[in-house]
Amino acid sequence: MQTNEGRSPTILGDQVLLVAASHTGNNIFCTPAIRFLKKHYPGTTFDLVALNKKSAEVFYGNPDIRTLLISDSKRKLAKLAEQYSQVICLYYKSIDAVSGIKKNLVSVPPLVSGVHHAEQVLQFVAGYTGYPLTDEDRAYVIGRGVNGHPSPLANVGIKPDDILICMHLGCARTAIHGWKFFYRRQATHQKLWPVDRYIELANRLIDADSRIRFVITGTKHESFLGKRFEQSVPGTINLIGKTDVPELFKLMSEVNLYISQDCGVLHVASGSNVPLVGLFGPTNPANTGPYPVKQNHAVIKKESMDDIDTAEVAAAALNLLKAFPRAKEA
Repeated sequence: MQTNEGRSPTILGDQVLLVAASHTGNNIFCTPAIRFLKKHYPGTTFDLVALNKKSAEVFYGNPDIRTLLISDSKRKLAKLAEQYSQVICLYYKSIDAVSGIKKNLVSVPPLVSGVHHAEQVLQFVAGYTGYPLTDEDRAYVIGRGVNGHPSPLANVGIKPDDILICMHLGCARTAIHGWKFFYRRQATHQKLWPVDRYIELANRLIDADSRIRFVITGTKHESFLGKRFEQSVPGTINLIGKTDVPELFKLMSEVNLYISQDCGVLHVASGSNVPLVGLFGPTNPANTGPYPVKQNHAVIKKESMDDIDTAEVAAAALNLLKAFPRAKEA
């Protein structure tokens, strides 16, 4: 067989170990590349190592992976790698974890600005294997097999005419460190939109349409954000600490709109069909925004998060609700 570049494709062998990252978003960025590998090497077995338990949720039910492992131990990874014909490190910052592997290791290089991180991982794998990319390859693989699972919104009193907007109030730092990080760093953290702005936005949207209700998500460490929001926004459905990544993906099929700053759940949402509004300050949406960009995505980019005005976000949200009305998916 020859690739479209006229060279023979790379031989990977029977068993390949993939090494991912320690953050939800970065692991989501790896999923198109994993699907690409399985597409072109259907006879190869792919096992995957995630560097912690929370970020491993991205790969629950992934049909392209045989075994999902969790470890950040250099020694254990080096020992594990001996069983495989090839090791592919899919995130450049994980290279330290695989530094004990002495042979048959390739790694995605440091990422550059201006090209989406998921696209760069996918292009690296395509270039390494020698197979061509298509637009169909540019899609996340998340939450496969969740359709039969109970709804995260079961038994919360949803009315047939409710318009549900999901918001994620935190980011990776608040997810790990909780209120201590938030109160120490909220004024300077570049990715966070202040919770008071979310509250102002929510009440502005309810004033525009009384059928709107809000669903908020996050880790248990972000419960303090949820309490603050709930106290100020009537009818809030608080799912903070109650969902894993596949459940979040299912949730996106049950809401009308998603709004948040750059965070892991934004990437879960962009892997679904839900209309979304992404809020970006100094971080570049070309690097870590919704991927691939769809017509029902709106990105608001300012120099700082504090520059993002609630009126602009509300207008974007109402425009998407009007342009892309959703029947709830089964």
